[in-house]
Amino acid sequence: MSKAKAAPARVSLALFGFLFAICMLNYCGQPHSSDGLAMLATAESLVRHGRLDMNAYLWLGLQQGSFGPDGSLYSRKGFGQVLACLPLAWLGLHLRGVGLVQMAMLLGPLVAAATGTCLHALALQLGHSQGAALAVALIYGLATPALPYSKYFFSDPLAGLFLLLACWAWLRWHKQGSRASAALCGCAVGAAALTRSPSLVAAAVLLLAALWPLSKRSFSRRQVLAAACYIGGLLPWLVSMGLINWLRYGSPWNSGYLAEESFSGNWLEGVLGLLVSPGRGLFLYAPVLALALPGWRLLLRQEPAVALVFGALVSLHLLLYGKWFMWHGGYCWGPRFLLPTVPLLALCLAPLWQRGGSRRATLLLLACLSFVPQFLGSAVDFALYQEDLLRAGWPLFDRATLFRPALSPLLAQWRYLEPHNLDWAWARADGLPGRVDPVALGALLAACALGALAIWRAVAGGMALWAWLALVLPLTSAALCLPRYYRAQAGGLDELLAAVERNERPGDALITTIPGDSLPLTDRYKGRLRRYGAPDPLALLEELGQRHGRLWLLQGETTLEASPAEQWLAGWGYQLLRASAGGRTLALYGRPSSLQPLAQGCRFAGGLVLEGAEVALEGNALYVRLLWRAERPLQGDLKVFVHARDDTSALLAQHDGMPALWQRPTSTWHRGELVEDRHGLLLAPGQRPATLHVGLYEPSTGQRLPLETGEDALRLPLPH
Repeated sequence: MSKAKAAPARVSLALFGFLFAICMLNYCGQPHSSDGLAMLATAESLVRHGRLDMNAYLWLGLQQGSFGPDGSLYSRKGFGQVLACLPLAWLGLHLRGVGLVQMAMLLGPLVAAATGTCLHALALQLGHSQGAALAVALIYGLATPALPYSKYFFSDPLAGLFLLLACWAWLRWHKQGSRASAALCGCAVGAAALTRSPSLVAAAVLLLAALWPLSKRSFSRRQVLAAACYIGGLLPWLVSMGLINWLRYGSPWNSGYLAEESFSGNWLEGVLGLLVSPGRGLFLYAPVLALALPGWRLLLRQEPAVALVFGALVSLHLLLYGKWFMWHGGYCWGPRFLLPTVPLLALCLAPLWQRGGSRRATLLLLACLSFVPQFLGSAVDFALYQEDLLRAGWPLFDRATLFRPALSPLLAQWRYLEPHNLDWAWARADGLPGRVDPVALGALLAACALGALAIWRAVAGGMALWAWLALVLPLTSAALCLPRYYRAQAGGLDELLAAVERNERPGDALITTIPGDSLPLTDRYKGRLRRYGAPDPLALLEELGQRHGRLWLLQGETTLEASPAEQWLAGWGYQLLRASAGGRTLALYGRPSSLQPLAQGCRFAGGLVLEGAEVALEGNALYVRLLWRAERPLQGDLKVFVHARDDTSALLAQHDGMPALWQRPTSTWHRGELVEDRHGLLLAPGQRPATLHVGLYEPSTGQRLPLETGEDALRLPLPH
């Protein structure tokens, strides 16, 4: 390969590495919105047990999902983001030392770096200089909302990447008549629509734009085939959208959106709000993009068809989202609904850079100014100010909070710039906000510096080794930093999750009652159980009890008596495990399919009779049901012990406690009353008990109550 041909590839490689390093420096590792939670929940469900639901986040309810005919909660969001992060999420589930959420959140830096690299390639394809192509890519990556959005896990940047790829393929199709490019164009548009369905407007625009010059003459067979290839590339994605809707909601036409979620907004307010409002205006959050209009006029003279396509795509997105009932995008930073078109607006800056002189100087000045809002949106979570507005009495997304200059986040965000508010993973060493991890920060800064140097060397025609180093070092830094971030977030929850992973079995389900635990569980839990996140799970338990043989419950630290959910479980099945750590309680309850009788009518001293003993061994769980009767009232409280022993009488597992999980102490037994006493024991893998030892003892002394035969325990052989 000649030096002239190799230089652009080297620049692209170095550019990708530099932008990825910048985004990793900006990396947080957690989503910033319920949109992100919903998409992560779907990705988790797919990689963990092959389902599309988001039942692990049931507490989100209709805010982010809709219930399907099967009663499960499904996300309404586009599916492209979920599919794109699946390989990363799969790695996060299977690799020790990193989290599923951590890995999935790498999608943002990868998308931002890939979009900048594609911008560079498309600018070169349009005939702009290497300097102009590099300038628009860097402006996009550093001076537009692409920088903060690389850490948020919204789907808009991915839709923008697919839209940019569609434009790149369309340009080749338009100029060369390539059928492969036409198919790629349709495929990219379909992927954009699967990510965000409004991107489907690009499908008609690009098809008409490719065929428009041909309308004055008859179509050739080659042209018809190219159009067919475009449609062929698009159709599988449309079919996929319908299939996913059918799997979730029972109809290919039902996307799950509620009736009130519609294009019913004030059109003028929405359009102006997206462009110039203090709360969401694109030209305030990225002033450099205000130069896109004069740049577009220059592009119109140079490449009329390209300029018209770009203008149509940007205008249609603006008009479409301006009519949306929530045009402001909810909890977000700036005009997130315009993110898919920001790469196209950035491309319109290339002709201005190409002209040089005062235009280039103005572009540089506004680019530097535009970096400030991106820094603010990256350094501190935007939700802090939104929550303060609510506490101050402002209704959620009140019009005044979007259009009143004094309430603009661009002004308010400054007051949150304190060490404990920094929204970077390297600023939370040992899990402490504001504590810097010098190793992670140093590695990332070195990667950024090498990336910048590699770009300079590549532009100057330097060795390809520099470009490869610029790519390898950020990836190496990420591989170093992610385990450090993961260890920094370790806590009491890990101890309980380890207990789940050791003892879970197919068919179990895990119920969590603390919404704040949902994301850490997604990130840190390496098992395969289906999860259900519901603060008040009573209504859910009866349904789950019919479908699952064992149920795990993770809740705040509490007693059985104070937990209605656990009381229900105690009546439903047998307690196999109960542990507390980190302010939480974990309990496992199981229900055997059948029990085998072992003994009946065994008499203990003091007038206690074991009327019956039944047992079941299923997997590693041993279920023991005892039925007691007191022939006369008892004065004290005795504990019951159940020991499982092997052929050598070695103890394998035991359960000691007041009868019926402390709910029926022996002092409460009435004469002649039958008291059911359930015990559950978990065995280590491969263990097989031979005998069961049952008895009672005085808690204060440990003195066992003898049987009438004189033995201190009833020894029962277990069936093989």
